[in-house]
Amino acid sequence: MYDLLITGGLVVTPSGAEPLDIAIADGRIAALAFAGTTPLDSAARVIDVGGKLVVPGGVDPHVHTNSVLPTAAESGIMCFGADRVSEGAIYGGTTTLVDFAHWKPGDDLSDSFARKAAEWNGQTYTDFALHGTFKEPEVPFSVLEQIPDAVRNGHGSWKVWMTNTTPTRPHQKTDLGNMWGIMEQTAAAGAMLAVHAEDDDIVMYSYRRLKHQGAIGIENMHHAHNVLSEQLSFQRAITLARHVGAAIYLMHVSANVGIDAIRNARGEGAPIYGEILPHYAYFSAENYREPHGAIYHTYPSLKDADDRDHMWPALIDGTLSTLATDGVCTDFDVKTRGNTIYDATGGHAGVEMRMAVAYTEGVVGRGLDLTRYVDLTSANAAKILGLYPRKGAIAVGSDADLAVIDTDVDRRVTAADLHEADYTPWEGYRTRAWNMMTLLRGQVMVDDRNLVAGPVGELQSQRVSSDVLSRPAC
Repeated sequence: MYDLLITGGLVVTPSGAEPLDIAIADGRIAALAFAGTTPLDSAARVIDVGGKLVVPGGVDPHVHTNSVLPTAAESGIMCFGADRVSEGAIYGGTTTLVDFAHWKPGDDLSDSFARKAAEWNGQTYTDFALHGTFKEPEVPFSVLEQIPDAVRNGHGSWKVWMTNTTPTRPHQKTDLGNMWGIMEQTAAAGAMLAVHAEDDDIVMYSYRRLKHQGAIGIENMHHAHNVLSEQLSFQRAITLARHVGAAIYLMHVSANVGIDAIRNARGEGAPIYGEILPHYAYFSAENYREPHGAIYHTYPSLKDADDRDHMWPALIDGTLSTLATDGVCTDFDVKTRGNTIYDATGGHAGVEMRMAVAYTEGVVGRGLDLTRYVDLTSANAAKILGLYPRKGAIAVGSDADLAVIDTDVDRRVTAADLHEADYTPWEGYRTRAWNMMTLLRGQVMVDDRNLVAGPVGELQSQRVSSDVLSRPAC
């Protein structure tokens, strides 16, 4: 006897999209069958999803929770925690979020992961995983040498920053030498290293020059976090990765030069992966000039329209692998508290809208194949971060994480429709997809746009495949 049978939907599996029955038992997909061929009395509960699109629950590989905003460090203002962010995610059809566990001096790496996991446990409506991260000027060899044990314990992804981002925020930069040491350890242990790649020298000089010119308004943000910075830092990160023999995941690609660097490296067989955010593929630096233009901002900055217009083609042709959010959720008063290159609040409120925007811009707007839609919203992130095929696939044995999406809609989005913040940069956006039901490990979490279950999310173990680590596999 199955626990649940989902029938009547157009189901996207790794083999393509077709009408299928999905039988679920013990939180996993137990069977897939041609639509209507599974006896209804074989399941304790049957849900007919009436022609909706059924895809794997989304995997957002890049969110931040419950951390002090770097440009508001003196005030102690923090972004929302796992409860609020995961609520938005589960409404939007995303079932797995990946946050950051920061190592602090005096910690063992296990302490860092335990501390961050405690902030999620009992609070989250989605499952979660954690990137191990380093923000200190120097990481002791005794800590670096703990990375293999942490990887064996299921922590398969790590992150470094190549810049302090702004002159006023607390230190977070990892210099190239320490990055080399971290990369050697992650590569040897079979883990993925994520990189926030901006050239710190270029960024900090640009801040000083803009200040000298009296041009510190947020409309100049793309001159501080500029294309040259992305070009130089991507070249350095990729060169170091190729020297070490490491796989890397370049977060929030924002410019053509970043796309080109990734395309060239992948063309030579290097396991280099790129991530973009929906904001980079829809907005541009011109949006900074709008009233409250800070709502569109994260780091690196939005770039020119030409950079924006190359994002979706690079996703569709396979140069870029994932669509993430860099979610840093706050309400409107915090997001707009600063309006200069020095004090603007970074991070996007976009976790809930990610799946809908991807369908609207990709499938409807550009003819994206539904299997590729799944790649960009769940499967590739799951593969790169070692969660696949438990996450990111509708397949026998995979977790029954499902998003049931109405694609027969045409509506204008308002902040009142959403749950992660009291504003949205997507206000007035015309969406052609709307998530109606979400399942997490076989449990119905959202039903007809109503949250019907409590926070039951769990920490996930990560094991990155040798295929992903050895070549550009996705």
